[in-house]
Amino acid sequence: MKKTIRKTFLYALFISLAVGTFITAPASAYAAVTSFKDVPKKLDHHDAILNLAERGIIQGFEDGTFRPDATLTRAHASKILALSLKLDTRNVKDPGFKDVNKNQWYYGYVAALANSGYISGFEDGTFRPNAPMTRAQASKIIDLSYKLPLEAKANNPFKDVSNSAWYAGHIRTLVENKVTKGKTAATFAPNANVTRAQMASFVVRSEELVKAADLAKETKTKIRSIVLENSIIEKDGKKVSQAAYDSKTDTLTMTAYNRNEGLKAIQGLGFFSDKLLALGVSHIRIANGPLINVVDNRTAAKQQLQDSMEDLLKAPKDKTNGDLVANNIKITLFGQSESTQFWEYFNVNLRVFAGDK
Repeated sequence: MKKTIRKTFLYALFISLAVGTFITAPASAYAAVTSFKDVPKKLDHHDAILNLAERGIIQGFEDGTFRPDATLTRAHASKILALSLKLDTRNVKDPGFKDVNKNQWYYGYVAALANSGYISGFEDGTFRPNAPMTRAQASKIIDLSYKLPLEAKANNPFKDVSNSAWYAGHIRTLVENKVTKGKTAATFAPNANVTRAQMASFVVRSEELVKAADLAKETKTKIRSIVLENSIIEKDGKKVSQAAYDSKTDTLTMTAYNRNEGLKAIQGLGFFSDKLLALGVSHIRIANGPLINVVDNRTAAKQQLQDSMEDLLKAPKDKTNGDLVANNIKITLFGQSESTQFWEYFNVNLRVFAGDK
């Protein structure tokens, strides 16, 4: 019944992942800086790197570099994700990895992610913190950590990603959400390593998706509270229209107690409410009718809305005691809140009494 398109304006450039040089650096080798000698503005990942650096999620090295092309280790990836997700890294349960000692700087990050079910180790009971993070591993961890949406079951375009592989679904989700893309149109290179710069972009893009989803959810809740409000409009002490919501069937019934005044009055109820404009609603579509702009010219829009309702009532519909009835009408609201585009549809029954009641 309800759907929300969750779309954000992220970075325009996708990335082409490259295998970097594997390095391992102790925590003390990092310096808290927010600009780096080797991260020029023209670098695709520049904004993402500085975004995370300014929040203390990633750091550079003591020589003032970030080393964007260096391979990211599983330990450092764990730190970035745990900090981005704002996980409690102190009150953690020992994940039981043979090679993750409580005295290691990355212990809390690894444990927090493992406790949350976002990462796992290998069959031999190890975590391999100093091993490079692969594209397949990163896809799974990011997908699970940020709970990325997948609106529809997308096809797998990559020849090197078997549909039966444990990482196939996670890769598909990241690609569908434009967190990353393939090395080529037909290959993903799941076993290639992820660089420090690439991980920064992955995380920022995922954060933006979560932010957009939260905003869309909040906006949807506000819209439904307005649209589905039970209300009555009277004129000269006489009821002319009414909106009543049935939560069991998730259906809004809109009733006009006479054809002319009633249909006009309905425009002040539910999904025609002026309150929706403040939430970013800009267009309405009734059934398969035209997309109506409700922002630029409200008077013209209301006339279009009434015409659309009149057209529905002219079509062969159920009739009860001469009353006109149009059931199960799909009415869709479209809009944008900040950088998030959304649409929300409702199931509506429309009833117009034959005469004054």
